[in-house]
Amino acid sequence: MKSGLSASKYIRNNKRTCFVLILALGLTFTAMYLVNYLLKVTEESFKKPLLELPKKVSYVDLTMETLGVNPEDYPNGGAGAAIRDARDELVEKLKASEGVRNAYYTQVLNANYNAVLGMTSYEFPLIESGQIPEFLDHMGAKLIEGALPTGDGEILCDSTILKNNGLAVGDWFMEQSYGRAFKVAGVIESDVMACVGTPNGFYNTGWYIVILTDEEHSDFSKLAEPLGIHPTKLDSVVDRPDNEEFYRVETVAVVNDVNRVILLVVMIFLAISVLVAYVSFMRNRVGEYCLYASIGFSKREIYGMIMREMGILFGTGVLIGGIVSVLGMAVMDAVLIHPQGLESSWWYPDQIAACLAAFLAIVGLLQIPILITVHNIKTFDLMED
Repeated sequence: MKSGLSASKYIRNNKRTCFVLILALGLTFTAMYLVNYLLKVTEESFKKPLLELPKKVSYVDLTMETLGVNPEDYPNGGAGAAIRDARDELVEKLKASEGVRNAYYTQVLNANYNAVLGMTSYEFPLIESGQIPEFLDHMGAKLIEGALPTGDGEILCDSTILKNNGLAVGDWFMEQSYGRAFKVAGVIESDVMACVGTPNGFYNTGWYIVILTDEEHSDFSKLAEPLGIHPTKLDSVVDRPDNEEFYRVETVAVVNDVNRVILLVVMIFLAISVLVAYVSFMRNRVGEYCLYASIGFSKREIYGMIMREMGILFGTGVLIGGIVSVLGMAVMDAVLIHPQGLESSWWYPDQIAACLAAFLAIVGLLQIPILITVHNIKTFDLMED
């Protein structure tokens, strides 16, 4: 009585050939997962400045029309004073609004934050030194190095931003953008990557109404509606909904699109490479398959053996790929990601599912040459005929 066909015997007897195929599959899985990991570093890193920081502070620059000032009412000038009065009145109303800790009209700077894919920048206020403790308290920030600003043009910067830009206490803050107008006076830490500083003349990236809010009142349109203010597309409003939309469209969507393109390209090359290798793999075993058929094994049993072998090869490749991916992420975190002040995550079930789906698609494609080979298997006596 014949015994069942072993799915591991050929693999044990042809370790070198099978090892090369397993290694190729493992490295392919690693490449797909590590590319996703590097791209997702951008998503993970941008969460604090784009999703968490706007829950505590909003920046608003309104047109004269939104402020209720009609320039036609001032044919002989005076519109500027009317705008200032309207703006000051709005600031006072905002201070008295529910969920608002403070509001002021002041200069702002931008802090740049560079990730693996792209860069974001976000506003922070230039305020009087006496207002800084309140700002830090609102942000949940603490000073960990240096000193609070006492003079003009001194910046307190989040440790992550300093690390990301290669800066330290005493360095000029973003000298390539602002020249030698602002100096890093201290390092702060917070959960929202906050920065703050004192003005230095009129070096700035704009003037805004800065509103310190709680999360519930971080949507400016809802905050302003009871005050009779209705922002339009002409107004510059940087609040929680605005940043959430930017994060969704300009970060998450872009990263996912790039990742899908890379996954598709890798899958195409993998399909071609594995198809060529497997066809050659089976051609070299035609005699073996015919021998099995000659001693009484059915084509169905031979097909089952081939599929079990493929399962072992692909499964081992995925396992090796997973192990190498973890090691690769640990090395990149230590050498590349964390030293740049970036955030990362290792666990992406959707990407694992996508990689497995890609491998299953390749297995499905391989059914064509496998079924053709199995269908053409003959016993030795028929081969002689």
